[in-house]
Amino acid sequence: MQDHIVLVPGFGGFQALGSLRYYHGVTQALGFTPLVLHYFPNIPTASVQSRARLLRRWLGELQERGVISRQDDIHLVGHSTGGLDIRQLLIDYRQDEDAHGASEDMLGQIRTVQFISTPQRGTNLSHRFRGFRIPSPVARVLPRMLFETTRSLRCVGASFLGRRLQRLFPPSKGLPDWFDAVIQTMVGFDSSKDPLERALARGSYFETLRWLLDIATDIAAVSDLDPVWTRGSPVSPAHRTATNEEQDFFSRKDIHCGSIVTVARRPGANARGLYKFVYGLNARRPCPEMGRAQSISWLLEPEKEARRLVPSDNDGIVNSISMVWPDAKSSFLVEADHADVIGHFRYAEPPPGVAPRYYQYDLLSSGSDFGPKEFEALWRKIAAFTKHRTYHTGRPPPSEQDIREPGVSWGEGMSSVT
Repeated sequence: MQDHIVLVPGFGGFQALGSLRYYHGVTQALGFTPLVLHYFPNIPTASVQSRARLLRRWLGELQERGVISRQDDIHLVGHSTGGLDIRQLLIDYRQDEDAHGASEDMLGQIRTVQFISTPQRGTNLSHRFRGFRIPSPVARVLPRMLFETTRSLRCVGASFLGRRLQRLFPPSKGLPDWFDAVIQTMVGFDSSKDPLERALARGSYFETLRWLLDIATDIAAVSDLDPVWTRGSPVSPAHRTATNEEQDFFSRKDIHCGSIVTVARRPGANARGLYKFVYGLNARRPCPEMGRAQSISWLLEPEKEARRLVPSDNDGIVNSISMVWPDAKSSFLVEADHADVIGHFRYAEPPPGVAPRYYQYDLLSSGSDFGPKEFEALWRKIAAFTKHRTYHTGRPPPSEQDIREPGVSWGEGMSSVT
């Protein structure tokens, strides 16, 4: 028997795209555990319902191929909107069970669910965007233009344009962010090296085209993330005010859940453009539907006094109070921005002579103090939760020896990636 941890990406999510991995460094952080890692290749901006159906089908395929056996345990971890995908998946399972009187075998294998920076009751950012009342076809024009432009340039032309942009806008030393990630991705669309590198570059180009086309075709997730439900829009888990049925279902199926709440510092005078802009949108007149102020304990520093979160607190993308689910006792706070916790907290210079395919960026450049030490401690906590069903509050982050504590079955083998 093995333990499988499935990582579900959030809004705009992907497994890997261009020069970026969505979850960067998680494989290395959990390399000492016997957990088998799986990275779900999500649809970027489709509705939560569509994404949950795809996740269900994808898990079924892993089981059908024997990657996950019927005796194995499954642990689901969702970042951002990926957490809503997991909630919707379990809602679908419950509704099927209520309708047909029996559940799928896969449901019986799910042991834990963890939410990281998940907008459980939506995010003010989405509400502000929808407040512009831009018709959906118009909102899809920009990604469609980007798709058509990238397609017309072809891989060689897009790579050439990327190199020119790289000369015009050289990254600040040690501070490359989301804009530099875009440019580096464009540069990587073409390679003059051996045939393998050229094939990988072409693959990156066509995968990016597909990602842009997916966004240009379906942006239903934007309404799913608005705390205020509007008539005619589908109801996402973020619009479910009563969660008693969900919690009863979790309890009945012995599924343990926990939430990691992220909060970032307010932008200072030297804050960079994107973070300052999105933080301000989230902090300004937050929707009351996201919840009231409440105190949350710290995850990595349990000795610190609990922090009282107010609706304007956020991590740059999601209001922190919206991440508290199902209650304050099951939620723990980490000081980090939205991208820090998935490994994009700084730019890591590759070793001399090494040209990695994927890079680490400080995507939001929030100026947080979250670094490698905090990242490793966080993911050790996540690994420990799959085993102990708790975040070990009141203790230091679990060590390798602690996680491998005798007497509790972890399954066989070392961690791997699919």
